[in-house]
Amino acid sequence: MRTSTAILALVGLLAAGGLIWSARRASVPVSEDGRRVYRLAAWGGVEEIGELQTLVVDPVNTAASGFQVRLMPIPSDYHTKLGTMVAGGSGPELFYLSHEYVAAFAEQGALLELTDLVKADASPATDLGDYYPSVLDQYRRGGRLYGLPWIAQPVILYCNAEMFRRAGVALPDGSWNWARFVQAGRALTKDADGDGRIDQWGFVLNGWPPSRMWVWQNGAELIDPRTGRLRLTDPRVCEAIDAYAGLIHRDRIAPPLSVVAEAGFSEMFRARKVAMFMGGSADDLDRIEGLDVVCAEIPAGPTGIRATFAWSAGLHLSPAVADRREAFEAYRRVLDGIQRWKIPAPRKSLAARLEQFEPRKAAAASVIRASMRYMRAPPASARQIEFETLYREQFEDEVLRTGRRAAELAPAAANVLEKLR
Repeated sequence: MRTSTAILALVGLLAAGGLIWSARRASVPVSEDGRRVYRLAAWGGVEEIGELQTLVVDPVNTAASGFQVRLMPIPSDYHTKLGTMVAGGSGPELFYLSHEYVAAFAEQGALLELTDLVKADASPATDLGDYYPSVLDQYRRGGRLYGLPWIAQPVILYCNAEMFRRAGVALPDGSWNWARFVQAGRALTKDADGDGRIDQWGFVLNGWPPSRMWVWQNGAELIDPRTGRLRLTDPRVCEAIDAYAGLIHRDRIAPPLSVVAEAGFSEMFRARKVAMFMGGSADDLDRIEGLDVVCAEIPAGPTGIRATFAWSAGLHLSPAVADRREAFEAYRRVLDGIQRWKIPAPRKSLAARLEQFEPRKAAAASVIRASMRYMRAPPASARQIEFETLYREQFEDEVLRTGRRAAELAPAAANVLEKLR
């Protein structure tokens, strides 16, 4: 899976010239009644695509007179299929991108640059001051804007409250740091059936949650945001990675990777084999039938630094559109509709109303909003997918699997990764 991802990223980069050429020659379809059609490519299962159609696309089409938005679902291998369509001249006019792909698509000339269009627009959806800056930065390249996010999902902590009560451990509060987290994890890790083997774990990890969170919480950077230099051999980075892998090998509050592979990752939490799980704030782990789950902020670093990983996705426009102002009107209306449907929205004004958009997240809403204040994403790079894949293969997986010190493995991994920066 991870190797194929790297190969696909390389193929996409090699196709850069094709993407630019195809964007210039693509044409925009017209509906039966003569209105210009803007095709919207989106991922999602049947239920999610149905909601997108009903809650977003249909209202946009009802209100619009000069254009029509037509949904183009891509339920699997989304980014690969999207890149193939763009390179072949059949790409959509509006489309989703996960934040990891934005820089590469922008560099390839496959995204319409939106800076001036956004600046000239006065609608709430284009008020850049309302967006969380750390997320908005993922959609800029060279100071120019190539899209806007429709979701910004920070990682939060899901806790099985019943397991906490049985172990006599208080649920997390704002004072939790790495040490408190490990202390609780040890009390929650036990041989529940007395057969001499651990069958209840305090926590679980397998490369998720991102190890970068530990690096940030330790006051370090894997990639220097100012210079772009790789800092893998920085002692603070290595210390953070050792703390991350140490949850398996030193503290023994998380199962070995082999156990996770056999039992399933989030499935271990669902099956009551794990007491704490770090997942996206929009996940359904707090509404599993039969489980009493409480959400909390993830622990702070040893000196009190708070940082959590944020996954985001954005909406983008093809540079092939004939009428950029009309296309941008369609774009803005679709964007605003998605932001009022998917949670958490990347706009502060909408995040403040999160429980109105998704009542099932009401109990977790304050935790999600607090986490959004310090959520972060890695610096954007045109080779980000390839970098992340090789980072796991060349470094992180080995540390997690063997428990070897990060400082021993970092120099060799850095030699490989530095070629991608």
